[in-house]
Amino acid sequence: MISPAKSALVVGAGIGGLTAAAALRRAGIDAVLCERGPELRAAGFGLSVQSNAMNALRTLDLGIDEELLRVGGQARSFTFRRPDGSDLRRVDVAAIDAELGAPAVAVSRKSLHDVLLAACGEDLRVELGAEAVGFTETADAVQVEFADGRTLSADVLVGADGINSAIRAQLHGSQAPRPGKFVCWLALVPFAHPAIEPGASIHYWGRGMRFGIHDIGHGNVYWWATMTTTAEQAADWRHGKDDLLRRFASWAPEITEIITATPESDILALPAQDRPPLTAWGRGRVTLLGDAAHPMLPSLGQGANSAIEDAVVLAHALATHDAAETALRVYEQRRISRTTMLVDGSRKLGRLEQTRNRAVIAVRDSFIAKGNEAKLQASLAEPMTWPGLGDPVPVAALPRPLSTLERWHWTVDQVAPLHIVSRVRVTGDLDADAVRAGLAALVRRHPMLHAVVRSDEGRDPRFVPVAMRPIPLREVTSGDWVAEADTELRTRFDAEAPLLRATLITVGPGVHDLVLTSTYTIADAVTVLSFARQVLELAAGAGDWVAEVPAPPAPEALFPKPFHGWRGKRKAIARLAVDGVRDLRVKPVRLGAGADVAPTQRFTKLTRRVLDGAEYQALLAACDERAVPVASLVAAALARAAGSDAGAPDAHFPVGVSVLFREQLDRPLTPAHTGAYQAMIALPTPAGQPLWPTAIAFAADFARRIEQRQHLANLGGIGFMLPTTPAHPDKVVGLLDARGPGNLCLTSLDTRDFPARIGDWEISGAEFVSGMSISGLMMLTVGLGTSELSLNLGYIDGLFSPERADALIETVVEALRSAVPATEIASAR
Repeated sequence: MISPAKSALVVGAGIGGLTAAAALRRAGIDAVLCERGPELRAAGFGLSVQSNAMNALRTLDLGIDEELLRVGGQARSFTFRRPDGSDLRRVDVAAIDAELGAPAVAVSRKSLHDVLLAACGEDLRVELGAEAVGFTETADAVQVEFADGRTLSADVLVGADGINSAIRAQLHGSQAPRPGKFVCWLALVPFAHPAIEPGASIHYWGRGMRFGIHDIGHGNVYWWATMTTTAEQAADWRHGKDDLLRRFASWAPEITEIITATPESDILALPAQDRPPLTAWGRGRVTLLGDAAHPMLPSLGQGANSAIEDAVVLAHALATHDAAETALRVYEQRRISRTTMLVDGSRKLGRLEQTRNRAVIAVRDSFIAKGNEAKLQASLAEPMTWPGLGDPVPVAALPRPLSTLERWHWTVDQVAPLHIVSRVRVTGDLDADAVRAGLAALVRRHPMLHAVVRSDEGRDPRFVPVAMRPIPLREVTSGDWVAEADTELRTRFDAEAPLLRATLITVGPGVHDLVLTSTYTIADAVTVLSFARQVLELAAGAGDWVAEVPAPPAPEALFPKPFHGWRGKRKAIARLAVDGVRDLRVKPVRLGAGADVAPTQRFTKLTRRVLDGAEYQALLAACDERAVPVASLVAAALARAAGSDAGAPDAHFPVGVSVLFREQLDRPLTPAHTGAYQAMIALPTPAGQPLWPTAIAFAADFARRIEQRQHLANLGGIGFMLPTTPAHPDKVVGLLDARGPGNLCLTSLDTRDFPARIGDWEISGAEFVSGMSISGLMMLTVGLGTSELSLNLGYIDGLFSPERADALIETVVEALRSAVPATEIASAR
């Protein structure tokens, strides 16, 4: 049984760790704070708690925001100045505060530390001298080992132990931070000067050097300085106060005065450092927070602020999810895109701030002095905007019209079935009643599973909510899931039935295959496998997901801004032209159809192969060694198989690879969200060249095109291809047959993170199969499982014969086997 978190170990008592302890206790979770030092004390001098962090703290309803305004100084102006002290630009922040809904406050770290510690409560358990050195996870807890031999355990572990986090090192390996190539000086001093008005935040920008002054109230000023230098010098700065005075001697007089007024022992020199963003923070019952997860350069001033955001979102996720591990992954999903933007934005801005290039400085300063006021305020406000606690996408109300992409999938499905099928093997005592219970809970969870598509004779289709109905469950007492998938791929959905159905196959005593079928109108491979996981978790009583997952808006509504509107679509499509012309130069060859098949009779048939054991492990190792994704190697093998089928071994074949783009949306989606977020990039691939060089070149070109978001640009043309109604598809079918990307394509999904156990059941064989309908000729779905590589070839029966399909997939398998020497396979045994 998976249970919610009732206790947490927070390693690190910095700003993020203290906020986490306060937020977790506010959420009813028993938190223990572990600090490596001999006492709880603030590290550093001052900082600005910006509007985003103030709004986050307000959600805790502990009065922290009000107390910070009492002990700190509210920011009232933001001024850019030249080194001589003359203003480049002054911004009154009142309008920004009003827009963001909270003020910013400059405060000493000690005051912030004290306020957060008080919010944790007097009975907070604190372990001092607790230097974490590692952790061990069990089925229902995580245990932390400390340098002095102590151990503590709890339901979850939060690594908030800074840029050199021991928890991060165990999760992701120990690596040196990434240098920012500038040194920072920090200090706090009682100081007053006519050039520093109350509530002022002032930045002096020079050539490779900057100086900052922040009024923190009560007669105190926090100041900092930076200078571009080598990473080695920044990490080991050996010069003192006199050197600093010499470097800033020609700058505004208030700068010299404030440095002079500061005792040398109170000036701290530190290297600017960050780390490349992670795509995943934790695993199991362990996660990261603040600088342990996403250390960033100081340019945006968001290091402590983003840690505060992390802490509040983490506590909310743990309080609102029934399973601790799921809560941690939801927390990470909600934070990774935001913090990645801050890390990347800070580094990009840091290069501009610290540049020594005089031409760049002239353009930079001109923009600050003369740039559009609204754009400048928007650039200041963006990082200070609190993204909130809730679902990472706005709720989409039903009914609503289908978007262009959804309408494409629906239209194609009306002509001939365009389905997506998942299969999961369950070993243990599973019966149909348990599956029905899981399916019933799934319907309550997802609005799209109690909605249907209605249209006016094929025009203006729209999602319409209907009364909840049971998801159909078909029981097969003995059989082969491949044969059942064949049936599912060709069987249409009833117009008023849920857009999901299930088949439970008894393979043998205590062994079952759960097969789920949906349509691309609401699901892609990620969705349909997530459905399978949720059904089993709900059937097991795991309660591993939120009570309801709101239906997201249409995919296009979440596209990055450059792809919005007709102008954006035209620009995106135009950018494809250069590669399109280059691709045509090699005169790619397409596989021919074996017969004419009417559009309405284009049913998908399946043939399957598996690579497992030492062959599979050696293949994975070989791909890792060469830094080649398995999908790229399969694409090269597929081109070789096409050359054999067409009798054209020296030709190039356009291999289309699906791109699952949930994480590239403006607000990324979790696997639990319904919808099809899949596009395709087709690359001409040589059939007769050696496999590894072909795969390496394919991987590089594919990565480049993804970085340019060519798959999203390709979707911009779908609206031009839509037939008026599903009843008139012939023109579109002719175009797809002649030029469409579905002639020879594949979709790959790594399922190695699919649970190996849910409740009392052992889980294996998580994979998927795709239909084609009128979209193309064939789709090879590639599943990277824990113990096997599944290769499921769905092809249009008649356009391609079973004999050709079997020969083609056999050639793919032979090519993959030939890619790994026998000696490497033997060493993997």
